[in-house]
Amino acid sequence: MAVATFPLVIWGVLAAELISEFSISRAQLGILATATALVGALLSPTMGRVTDRLGSLASVRAALVVGSIALVAIAVSPTYALLLGAALLTAVPNAWGNPSTNTLIVDMVPPGSRGLVTGVKQSGVQVGAFLGGIFLPMLAAAFDWRVAVVAFVVIPLAGLAGTIGKRAVDGSMTVASPRDGQLPRTIYWIALYGSISGLGTAAVWAFIPLFAEEDQLWSAQAAGLLFAVMGLTGFFARIAWPAFSERSIGHGRALRIQALLSTVAGLLLALAAMGTAASWVMVPAVMLVGLGSISWNAVGMLAVMDESPPGLVGKGTGVVLFGFLLGTGLGPPLMGLSIDAFDSYVPGWFAVVVLMIVSAAVAGKIPAGSTLQRA
Repeated sequence: MAVATFPLVIWGVLAAELISEFSISRAQLGILATATALVGALLSPTMGRVTDRLGSLASVRAALVVGSIALVAIAVSPTYALLLGAALLTAVPNAWGNPSTNTLIVDMVPPGSRGLVTGVKQSGVQVGAFLGGIFLPMLAAAFDWRVAVVAFVVIPLAGLAGTIGKRAVDGSMTVASPRDGQLPRTIYWIALYGSISGLGTAAVWAFIPLFAEEDQLWSAQAAGLLFAVMGLTGFFARIAWPAFSERSIGHGRALRIQALLSTVAGLLLALAAMGTAASWVMVPAVMLVGLGSISWNAVGMLAVMDESPPGLVGKGTGVVLFGFLLGTGLGPPLMGLSIDAFDSYVPGWFAVVVLMIVSAAVAGKIPAGSTLQRA
């Protein structure tokens, strides 16, 4: 999961270096995140169906291989056009990570025990964000941003090494339903929630380091640490939320609380951008985002496993991931356009507030129950 989303960490943490290296605008920087996320959205339903047919372990391995190649392609890109091509390649593991790993959990973990496992799995995203926030700026300053990126190829290679000697599951749970099996309406509500929440979250994810540097006058290293704090908070939140959701308050209520936490975060960022609040409020803001919307898919993916019929977990995941990555892909370029047009971060941060309020309302359509509670 770290591999699936790490390119988004690169675009955010190394934003200043990429703008300088390729002489691009903030909107063009946002397009890189769009290439990763929006194309990933378009591929997600297909990769979900591929996972249901190919099997979970084989799909995990394939996603790691493509992720390794994509990171190398980013590091060696000599022009913006080729960097954009590398960003498009990163859409494949971005689209494949959740369907393959969700299906692996359904194949190998019984209901009632999936919350913690799903949380640990989803925390991989935050492990990548935390490590990237610390080591990308450090390696870029000591060597070069390209060296910094290629060094992280160790992550997918470690993942591949971990699958050595493992046997593929028989896939009985992933092929039990007919190919034209219907998904319940709840899956589409989760997808809508992910799309709206992802639109706002991606704006924060992509631009918080640059906001800290150019608007709040923080150093690149301090801005990277801010990103790392968001990642570290999200790491623990992603482990805790699904287990809490499965065993206590249920998925719908958990998602609503997460959206409201990020609403407060958006308000804090807007106040900092207006000069009404000191720049240190960015620290609690990113922690709230880590506790809130960044961790939503730890609960959302568990909800997909609970609500998808047997044999259609990959398909259900693909639909939800399409919605989420659609929002994630549109968020950064829209935020970049807003900054360029208004010469201010204020409208963008207030837009995040509105989006999070709407996503909290959508969460009301998602059932509160879980597999464990229904049992």
